[in-house]
Amino acid sequence: MRAIFITLLWLCFQSEALAAEVPIENYEQSILDTIKNIQSQNHEQALDTTRKLIKQYPNSRLGQMLYGDLLLAKTEPLAQIGSGLPTAQALLDFTQEIQLRWQHDADSTHKGLLPENILFMAENQPYVILVDQQSSRIYVYRNEQGTPVLETDYFITIGLKGPGKQKRGDQKTPIGIYHVTRYIDDRQLPDLYGRGAFPINYPNVWDERKQRTGGGIWIHGTPSYTYNRSPLASNGCIVVSNPDFSNIDQYIGAEIKTPVIVAQKVNWLTVNQWRQKRGEMQQVLHSWISDWESLNHDRYRQNYSQTDYYAHNRDFKNWDARKRWTNRNKTRIEVNYSGLNIFVYPGEENLVLMQFSQTYESNDYNVKSPKELYWHKYDSGWKIVYEGVRVFPKVGIEMVDN
Repeated sequence: MRAIFITLLWLCFQSEALAAEVPIENYEQSILDTIKNIQSQNHEQALDTTRKLIKQYPNSRLGQMLYGDLLLAKTEPLAQIGSGLPTAQALLDFTQEIQLRWQHDADSTHKGLLPENILFMAENQPYVILVDQQSSRIYVYRNEQGTPVLETDYFITIGLKGPGKQKRGDQKTPIGIYHVTRYIDDRQLPDLYGRGAFPINYPNVWDERKQRTGGGIWIHGTPSYTYNRSPLASNGCIVVSNPDFSNIDQYIGAEIKTPVIVAQKVNWLTVNQWRQKRGEMQQVLHSWISDWESLNHDRYRQNYSQTDYYAHNRDFKNWDARKRWTNRNKTRIEVNYSGLNIFVYPGEENLVLMQFSQTYESNDYNVKSPKELYWHKYDSGWKIVYEGVRVFPKVGIEMVDN
């Protein structure tokens, strides 16, 4: 039966003359339209849609499967989608992909809502990338005066073992806040990575604090033999189809360190909830600056966690002694900032990352540096648990190790 199915599929596909047909503009919508037509028993319309789909995208394994199912439906009832697949795993992969695409199309829960992870976008960041691993989705948010506005979104593949990378080789995709470090052209890469790659800076300082290992986490394209990979298939990278990679390329800039927020599941807020959260964190930042400028060390130190602060091999006690000594002869401190990002850190409870360019001036020392602060909320309020200068080391084009 399977040999007959394959022969029939090949002959029918080869015999169609479709040169005059209008190109399909939206791959995903064509898949969803096919499923809707199958559900409504409109098999001829579904067959016509998939015929056009696999002509334009012959490497679409999902399209080929649906086309084969619909051809079989001409001779016998279609018991289930994917009934002709050779393995249960292949059926599971396709079923999961269809469900995720369908759920995203049908889900209206976040329509009109804003992602909690993006509270403020720096004026020099036109876009932020947000990944929702649970829904196999990558979102592109446009910056409109610091507010995120959804530009577009795409289906993605994540690690074979799902979210939450902890160590090298665990085949999981990390959860955290990163930035793009560079672009690697497809001419420098094996076919596995498709049209190109955007490596991100995993592990970041928070990952290192949590003793997470591994590396080589990229956003990259798909091998030429397939349109896209199944939802759980990579060694930890975030994988998009090659057409989608070509589209997303315009929103990512390695030179401006486009932020990439990788969440297990995005939490959505109403506009009022989002504004309240953003206002709260802006006030936290301004209070920290005011306390620093006050020259009152006891006020200033209250912004730091005495139990959890750790940065550059210094705990709170060491930091406190050093700062008190450094500021002992200060008669003036002025702190300004620009390029502010405020991101709620995914995968952690009550953790917020602030990134900005800091200008520090005092009576005896002036410096400008890229700063990042990690804030954790305690019963007593928001406290800094990490403070440091953002470092952007030069990177080569080494292959991934995951």
